[in-house]
Amino acid sequence: MSDLRDSVDITTESIIQSRLVMAPQDVNPSYDTDAQVPFSSTKTDQSDSLSPKGQDLEAPFANHAVPTSEEDHGRVATAEEVRDLVHVVDKIPTRVWIACIAGVLERFAWYGVTAPLQNYLQNEPGGAVPGMLGLRQAAASNIVNALIIGSYITPVPAAVIADSWLGRYKMMIYSAIAEAIGATILFTTSLQAVANETATLAGVIAACVLLAIGSGAFKTTVVPFIADQYDETEYRIKITKDGGRVITSRELTITYIYNFFYWCVNIVGFLADCTPLLELYVGFWLAYLIPCCVMVVSLAPIVLCRGIFVRATPNSNVLPQAYTALKFAVINGFKMDASRPETQLRRYGRQVPWEESLLFPIHWLCYNQTFNNLISQAGQMVTYGIPNDMMKIAGAISGIFVAPLIQKGLYPYLSKRGRSFGPIARMTVGFVVLTLSMAYTTVVQKLIYQTGPCYHTPLECAGSEDHTVPNQISVFL
Repeated sequence: MSDLRDSVDITTESIIQSRLVMAPQDVNPSYDTDAQVPFSSTKTDQSDSLSPKGQDLEAPFANHAVPTSEEDHGRVATAEEVRDLVHVVDKIPTRVWIACIAGVLERFAWYGVTAPLQNYLQNEPGGAVPGMLGLRQAAASNIVNALIIGSYITPVPAAVIADSWLGRYKMMIYSAIAEAIGATILFTTSLQAVANETATLAGVIAACVLLAIGSGAFKTTVVPFIADQYDETEYRIKITKDGGRVITSRELTITYIYNFFYWCVNIVGFLADCTPLLELYVGFWLAYLIPCCVMVVSLAPIVLCRGIFVRATPNSNVLPQAYTALKFAVINGFKMDASRPETQLRRYGRQVPWEESLLFPIHWLCYNQTFNNLISQAGQMVTYGIPNDMMKIAGAISGIFVAPLIQKGLYPYLSKRGRSFGPIARMTVGFVVLTLSMAYTTVVQKLIYQTGPCYHTPLECAGSEDHTVPNQISVFL
């Protein structure tokens, strides 16, 4: 299903949930917060588990007198109130939404640029499937994969630089400029006046380098930057219209912000995936001009509103901890178990500041097929006038409609019946669905090879009438 943060941790989470709205699991295993976090006002009963990790809430409020209701609004809640009162989403500052706008516009530019890229590289001009360079599927897929991999690798050094030295705000500015320049170069290569194969390929490679650096650095900073803009860290009393008392919760507020942000990303992903229509009926120049302009526009809210943003002071990053953990593993015979916090505490009596987490390279290997090989597969089928590189729009549509159904339907249903559907269960279901989808894709490719006119060489035989007649099998399969 197609494209919710300490920067590297946030980057990983953001990538894992790319273009899919999934709220984090409540730390209370007996109650699923996700079931109560829609895109409107959010309420849920909470327990002691919502207290900050490792923090004793009793101490600060041991001698705190309970004020009258007139004095209650906005004050810090006591431990008992945190435990007993309903938790709700807080009022969200305008600067949060401004930061979200910048992030959403950047995602539009990224998806708009990458949507036509496989055709642009793979196919020759004048065929049934639009193209420019005619590099064939393998070379085109390698370039697209390099771009995607670069955008996944860049967040690692970018996060270190942003968290330890430059700061997230400046990193966003510099990365947005790099991405805008890359989009501009790619647009320039699509103009017929400069359509020289050697120059165009060199321009595309330069554009891909800048896009990978810019996109990777931007997405690793914009998500935590959004969270920085909501700077309330305390549980506070809020008086409702009927005079009741509730607790404003940072956890629920951040969850709400990210849910809404990624839902908007799904919408702009859907719109950006329509650029292949421009590619087919107008030309690549317009398909690349629009994302280029949007990327430039995304700089506006960042620059013009710089005075109202909260800018976290650069301090440290998780990567030095990762290096130390790897060093412990090497010293103990290349065994990662030796780096586990409990092992370090048991054997050496030392506390380590890291936790265990997982990365999912196989997941992303499958997901990235939507940027290259699945586009090529659709180009071998009858598309009924729909651009083959527009087929991945189904992922964005799924994110727009399915995710709210999960949030407001499945999670409340399971919660009312006391059934847990935690992160591991969700990931397991997701991996099963992904496995089935790749198996289905394999079956479709087999059917393509069993259908004429070109069978195992789609668009390459004489029956394709100069690369214009695909194998006669419907793309809607």
